[in-house]
Amino acid sequence: MEEFVFQIGPIRPPSEANSLLLRVTENCPWNKCKFCMLYKKNDFHTRPVAEVKKDIDTMAEYRDRILAYKDGEDWNMPAVQADYETLLSDDARMCYQMVFRWLTEGDSQAIFLQDANTMVLRPEWLIEIVSYVRERLPEIQRITSYGRANTLAKIKEEDFRALRQAGLDRIHSGYESGSDKVLELIAKGTTQEEQIIGGQKVRQAGIELSIYFMPGVGGRELSEDNALETAKVINAVNPNFVRLRTFVLRTGSLMEEVRASGNYTEATDMEKLLEIRNMIAHIDPSKAKGRITSDHIINLLQEVNGDMDTDIPWMLSYIDSFLALPELERKKYQLARRMGFPLDWKQMYRLKESDQTYIADLAKNTVDDAAWEALLHRFMDRYI
Repeated sequence: MEEFVFQIGPIRPPSEANSLLLRVTENCPWNKCKFCMLYKKNDFHTRPVAEVKKDIDTMAEYRDRILAYKDGEDWNMPAVQADYETLLSDDARMCYQMVFRWLTEGDSQAIFLQDANTMVLRPEWLIEIVSYVRERLPEIQRITSYGRANTLAKIKEEDFRALRQAGLDRIHSGYESGSDKVLELIAKGTTQEEQIIGGQKVRQAGIELSIYFMPGVGGRELSEDNALETAKVINAVNPNFVRLRTFVLRTGSLMEEVRASGNYTEATDMEKLLEIRNMIAHIDPSKAKGRITSDHIINLLQEVNGDMDTDIPWMLSYIDSFLALPELERKKYQLARRMGFPLDWKQMYRLKESDQTYIADLAKNTVDDAAWEALLHRFMDRYI
């Protein structure tokens, strides 16, 4: 039997967990951000449009093949399993699994264009790819891409409108910070001005914009600047989503050199939470009407979600209610969360009694501040 595979890149946003992943470019054209370790050993390439379209065809073939085993709302799982076992390579099995999950869990709604900055592609090439997705996978309701802020700032307004017309629905952009000082510190390769220009172009074209804020990335020295200047960008751009990604100084990243320079003090876990609060408090709900979301395990308080035009008071109150807890209760939840606990502190009772005891003992007995932060970091260092 002929084998069919399509390329799958290394990363996608959590909100695209059940999306099809279509690799349009490989790796990152900038690849200098000091906090990122994902692409450092790989060169950037654009994939020929013909290759990408062939991958789309392969996805459509897998879709048709798998749908043959569906009867109404039911799946003939023995037949699906038997078909899956005929595949001859790990790559083919991975592709089959992705399409099956997309059909059964992803609700056939979305496709994400990889890798780090698909928007760097020539607009006419990207339009051809997006149009072909709509042709071959008409059930798709959302086409999404990553795009760097400085790339978005360079794209013409008419090209954004053409991309929207072709079917591009949403762009994710890792702004990380709105502070020029922080952006320079982390070698982000963009400026606040570019963030605002690019973001406004995206929004004016009718494309949804999802930006990322990295609390703590500027260290203790630039915490205030990170929060306030990011809020300034949010107020100017009015993104559809602000996604929180708490910074962790990863072992082996170039941020270790920044710390070693002596001019950078890593913020504590609680200081990063306070920075989130500070940023939210400076958002103007008359200008920013999108949604703040905490959709990553790296964030301490995952329930900090809400619409910026209506829910800022609630989000601030929620953070304050955690800050008002006795220190030991805060520390117990911090530790549980950093170990992977998926709920908020009000539901710690759901942990096994033995785990609660272990966490409480560790929180009580780790009294040195540096040792406490090192303990939390040990767990957080594993997350992307």
